[in-house]
Amino acid sequence: MKFRSSLIALAALAAIGSAHALTPTEVAAERAAGNLKEIKITGASALRLALGGFIQADLAQPGTLDVFFNDATGANHRAYSFRLNTAIGSWAVGTPILITKRDQGGSGEGVGPLITAQATQLHMKVDGACSVAAGGVSPATDIQKPGFLCSATVQGMADAGLSDVEPALLEAGINNGGARSTTNLDSEGFVQNIFGVAVNKKLYLALQKAQGLVDASATVVDEDAAKQPSLPVPFVRGALTGQLLGNDPLTKKGWNLVVPGAFDKKINVCRRAAGSGTQAASNVYFANNPCGGNDVYIPSVAGGTIAAVGSLAVNAGSSTGAVETCLGTTAQNAAGDAYALGVIGRENNPRAVVNGVQQDKGYRFVKLNGVAPERANVINGSYEFVVESTMQWAKTGANAPAGEKLDLLKLLRGNMGKAAVLAGLDVDFQAGLAASPSTIVGAWADLPPAVQAFTSHSSRKAAASCTPVRMTK
Repeated sequence: MKFRSSLIALAALAAIGSAHALTPTEVAAERAAGNLKEIKITGASALRLALGGFIQADLAQPGTLDVFFNDATGANHRAYSFRLNTAIGSWAVGTPILITKRDQGGSGEGVGPLITAQATQLHMKVDGACSVAAGGVSPATDIQKPGFLCSATVQGMADAGLSDVEPALLEAGINNGGARSTTNLDSEGFVQNIFGVAVNKKLYLALQKAQGLVDASATVVDEDAAKQPSLPVPFVRGALTGQLLGNDPLTKKGWNLVVPGAFDKKINVCRRAAGSGTQAASNVYFANNPCGGNDVYIPSVAGGTIAAVGSLAVNAGSSTGAVETCLGTTAQNAAGDAYALGVIGRENNPRAVVNGVQQDKGYRFVKLNGVAPERANVINGSYEFVVESTMQWAKTGANAPAGEKLDLLKLLRGNMGKAAVLAGLDVDFQAGLAASPSTIVGAWADLPPAVQAFTSHSSRKAAASCTPVRMTK
């Protein structure tokens, strides 16, 4: 991760003096001394890397960042401690900050608890009880690698929430919402969030063979982008809504529709649970739900065991990490040729390089209707599985942020999604995000190429994920 501006970097370096990372012990000490500023953010696990990346690149003094996961995968909770590289009101340069990010429960947790000012929501507890992570680095050099593990949680009201789609959509019944009013939420879209359909490597290779992209004798996937296989949107729609079942020799409505001879293979779906913004985006795009009123498709009900043979299994995870594990570990390692698909934010890279080490999470993204889930295709309008993510907080009430805390949240929301910021983030995070047309003034065609590369000129209507994508700039 690099700073967007060498001038910012130099200024921050000059300011830190003897600054150092905030380990769990130091976090506890700064808290006890009354110096620590704590911000609790909850919701949208698909945006966790965007948040962490912006903190590292734009808020933290170099050499002062520490990263915390709730366990080795960080599926449910993450946190970032650091010292400010710029003053925010009375919070001077060097002020110790702890931002906790709850991923568990997804986007719904970034909406409902803010409406009700829920004081019992659980957030990561960072203190001396945290342990050093295996191979952990402190100060952090990569936000995808924790320096410490903190398994304990503490109750409290969130200061702000993130959601992949607008709060009103998360309050729909299909998304496990309570149909509550969202008028007390100060909510604004700040970035386009790109989603993709991912499959485990066994299925990826089978699709490559079926589509003539690799030789029939191949035993490993071909990573060449030109060999990326495709799935028809109607097939994915059928799989996600329970219309396709494996192991039926009469109807043969299963994987055999895309992989010849695979009618006996179980349709395994790895998806997010209701209340997740990822699942809400999937419901909109693949099921027209709740957009279509009473005439909608219903997502498959969770249940069944991931396996090679059978009819249907749906694993509904509470976080993005859980879906990745379902696809790349559970399905990939299942006995026989178990095939599975799921929906994941494109900022997640199954082959990310973390602290210089190549990862392999056991799944790969596929094209939809022949179009790759890439930022460039979102920008030109050819890839439409994209929504506008929002950040919100309560306007009034016990959980309404104020003062410098509110200023910091406004700073996050107002800048995280801008092209200039996205261009400075890790390439993995960039893949899943695009600046919204609303962030620019004038014609898209008149933008410098460097800004065009990160700014979409297609979008849905603001705060209306049910509307179709259209070119607006």
